[in-house]
Parts: sequence; C-alpha cells; structure tokens
Amino acid sequence: MHRNPRPLSAWRAGVTAAALAGAVGCGPMHYVGVAGGPTLLNVRVGSGPTMATEPMATPAIAERLARLRAERGTGRTDGDYVLGRGDLLSIRAFDFDQLNQHVRVESDGSIRLPLLNAVAVAGRTLGEVEKELTRRLGDYMYDPHVSVFVDEYRSQQVSVEGAVQKPGLVNETGRNLTVLDSIAAAGGMTPEAGTVITFMPTRVRRQAADGSDPACGTSGQDAAVDGAPVVVNTAELDDETRRAFFSMPVREGDVLRVQTAGNFYTTGWFDKPGAYPLHAGLTLRAAIAEAQGLSFPAKTDDLHIYRAGPNGKTQLLRVNYDQIAALKAPDVVLRDGDVIDAAGSAAKMVPWAAYKFITTVVHIGYKAASGGAA
Repeated sequence: MHRNPRPLSAWRAGVTAAALAGAVGCGPMHYVGVAGGPTLLNVRVGSGPTMATEPMATPAIAERLARLRAERGTGRTDGDYVLGRGDLLSIRAFDFDQLNQHVRVESDGSIRLPLLNAVAVAGRTLGEVEKELTRRLGDYMYDPHVSVFVDEYRSQQVSVEGAVQKPGLVNETGRNLTVLDSIAAAGGMTPEAGTVITFMPTRVRRQAADGSDPACGTSGQDAAVDGAPVVVNTAELDDETRRAFFSMPVREGDVLRVQTAGNFYTTGWFDKPGAYPLHAGLTLRAAIAEAQGLSFPAKTDDLHIYRAGPNGKTQLLRVNYDQIAALKAPDVVLRDGDVIDAAGSAAKMVPWAAYKFITTVVHIGYKAASGGAA
C-alpha cells in the first residue's frame, strides 16, 4: 500500500500530527489494564538499562522430550511390533508348505490357517505369535519351526495433518519411525508450512474424551503434564533440542500437525506498510526488507511487535533494531499474526519535515517553470 499524494495543506497537517505523535511517544509508556481487554506483556529485546528477556520455552520443551523418550524406550524392532487388525502377515514353516502363505489379520483380531484354524494374534508381538504357531504345529509334527513377518503395517498408524503434501495416516513400521520420518512419509511440508508443529502423543487422544482439541495447548502447559501435546516452534529451538524433537520415536495413535506459516503485518513508518506472507524462520530484519525498509522518521531503537499470547493475552516486544542491525543483539523470529509497529522519532521528525518541505517547494517550482509538466 503506497501513500496517495495529498494537497500541500493536508500534507502539512499530517506532518504536524505525526510530529505530535512522535513527541508523545518519547515519554515513558504505561499500559493500563482494561476489563475484558488484552493484557500487554512488555518485553525489551536488545541491550539497555531496562532490558528484559522473553521467557524461553526451549528448556521446558527439552525436559518434556527427554521424559517422553524415556517413557517410549530407546527403540523398537520388528519383534516388538504389536499386531492389530488389517496387518498382512507372511507365515513361513519349515517342511510344512501348507502353512507358507500371506494372511491378513481379520476384524476379530485373528488369522486363519490350514490345520491350525483361527489363531488370535491382535495385541501380540511377532515373537509371541511365532511361539503360539510353533506350539500348535507341534501337535502335528516333530520339532516345528515357524517364522512370522509383517508384509504390510496397517493397524499401527500415525496421523500427519496440516501443511504437508499428503496429509493422512502413515503406517508405523517396526523400524522405530520418528517425527521426521512421519513428515517425510506424508510427502514433506508444503511451501505454506510454518515452523510450528504440534505433536500429540497417543495418550492425549485417549484422554480427550470430552471432544476438546488437545492441540490448543501451549508450550508452558505442555511441560507440566506428560500427556499433553508438545507445541514447538522449531525455528526458536537450539540445535540439540530441534534434533531431539525430530528424532522422537512415534507410536500408534500419535498425531502430528504442521501449521501454516500465516501472515505478519507492518504499520507506522515503513516505506510499504501492509500484510505479508510469513515464510518459515522469517526474522525481523527480513520482514523489514519485505516491507521495503523503514522510513527515515522511524524510531528504530524501539520497534514494537504485538504478538498473540496464551489465554487471549497479547505480548508486546520492544525491540532495539539498531542493536540487531549492528549484530549486538539476536534477531527476532516472527510468528503468525505478529504486528510490527514503527513509531515516529521526535528527533528525526524536524529534519525530515524540513527535507520534505524543501523537496515539495522545489518540485512545485519545477512544475511551475516547466508549464505544469511533471
């Protein structure tokens, strides 16, 4: 959105209003709580005498992932796979060709084999089924040897939803499928995918019997209960925690939801304020570039980022962009719905107004001298 040309009188009125707004903005900022209104959490990013840091979710997420990994064990093999309805099995019996066939686990959890009839296998591991078939076949032959393999994993599935190429159910094999494997099996992320991923362990799905969506939790709440969803912004995690998340083994009934990136918004003294699509891992520096930079009067040492927080609260991040540009402070990774507001600086407003006035007078004089031609 470009500013439309205005008459000189209207432009002067706008300059006066902007100068007053900039002057007011120089004083200390006070946020008064209003019943039913948003709550502003004032956070300053960048060095300064009143610097505060945004609460870090990474340690809590790392602790939660460690507990979940310990609960799920170090890994699973084909022998640990628990059979269920729909799985396709391959039966191999030494010196008993009639038993060598492919059978699917039926809806009642059993398989049907020649001579052995119906054998209940649902809820058992491959090793347990092999022992059961060997025991039954021992009634008909001496020293039987039976092997069981899974040709198709159908009962143990992980749901991958959201911004992936092929959302739906992914078959969980005995090779210890991870979060990253599941996303890859769903075709990978789409170009619209963001960096926020919700991981709902299978226990959560069983607990949510009231119909509520367990994906609506927050990172702070996740750390308190092992059965709660794990909501992470992968762009804000350190390398070790990011690896721990993507290498987390999944289990049947788990749900992964990849959120879309969404949009961010720029207001105030930007050369091109407006709404922009949010790319994965987009930082404040890149966002300013997408909005074609800050205008000269912008108060670059105190940009405001309004961010939706938990429980309907709004967080206010006060960012010293001068520190970020000088590589003296870390850049800020933006989130969906962030609003970046650049207020005017009173110190810059006077020279800017003088410059605009001179250029306007010169432009009007040039048009008059050239007979009105632009």
